[in-house]
Amino acid sequence: EEYLEKVCSVTVLGESDVMQEFLADSSESTNGLSDVDLRIALPDRNIITVTVKKNSTADEVYRAVQEHLRMDSITASFFTLFEVVDHFFERKLVPNEFPHKLYVQNYTSAAAGTCLVIRKWLFTMAQEELLNDNDLAVTYFFHQAVEDVKKGRIRVGDKSYQLQKLSEQHKKVMYLNMIRTCEGYNQIVFPHCRCDSRRKGHVMAAISIQHFKLHACTEDGQLENQVIMFEWAEMHQWDTDEEGMAFCFEYIRGEKKPRWVKIFTPYFNYMHECFERVLCELRWRKEMEEAGHNEDNGNSSSGMVRTWGKEECVEIL
Repeated sequence: EEYLEKVCSVTVLGESDVMQEFLADSSESTNGLSDVDLRIALPDRNIITVTVKKNSTADEVYRAVQEHLRMDSITASFFTLFEVVDHFFERKLVPNEFPHKLYVQNYTSAAAGTCLVIRKWLFTMAQEELLNDNDLAVTYFFHQAVEDVKKGRIRVGDKSYQLQKLSEQHKKVMYLNMIRTCEGYNQIVFPHCRCDSRRKGHVMAAISIQHFKLHACTEDGQLENQVIMFEWAEMHQWDTDEEGMAFCFEYIRGEKKPRWVKIFTPYFNYMHECFERVLCELRWRKEMEEAGHNEDNGNSSSGMVRTWGKEECVEIL
């Protein structure tokens, strides 16, 4: 495997038809039941190797990661498996996707020898704060935040010096408490793409627990001044257009008529997942606020942490 990685690091060799044919799934005779080793990058930049079946799904691979790390189910619900698309963007894998196929296809471009990484799958900061006593979760939150600052995803402004000192001293909880006040934290920004509400140029879509934002840009991704922000309460319905490779949403603003917007992105399924996740977390936050109100009135509900399944939020006490 190490030899293949070195050979494929030479683009002309790695992307040649012969090499791609060799790397393609050629195990029809074993029906994908043969064991393979997958290297997975963790938020703290360590890399682990898990042994799975060649036809294992993303869900199955992630469970293997959980077992390797001895990660409890609550912690596991706030992270998941992503593919590194480029230096600035990672795409969440869908549960039935085949990570091994992505793994071999990305020999030529994968940093650190793997395109598969574990990243946070959470938008709600209040939920993170409830996990301050969870060493593994805090460690991963901390390292991902440090990396996101380096990549310019989080804008720290005049907090740069303080954050640097906290990072050097590994004061993780204090670092996280400060970084959560910075712009861009827990926000996913998608690569620029076409949008039917914009005649010329592209947009960059950004999703956070606060809002859904479309930032106007040129066709080559240079940001412009126009920014449209949508409150989540304005979202009426949303869906994907598989044939048109687009994410569509309808919003209602004030007394105006509902309006549909279509965003043409190859990551339309991931954008849809982000919408679903944010709105699930917003429901959870509302329930938490109501629970807090009930506690003030004498009905105890302290210590509540949430973990998400595929279809619903599940309460863990």
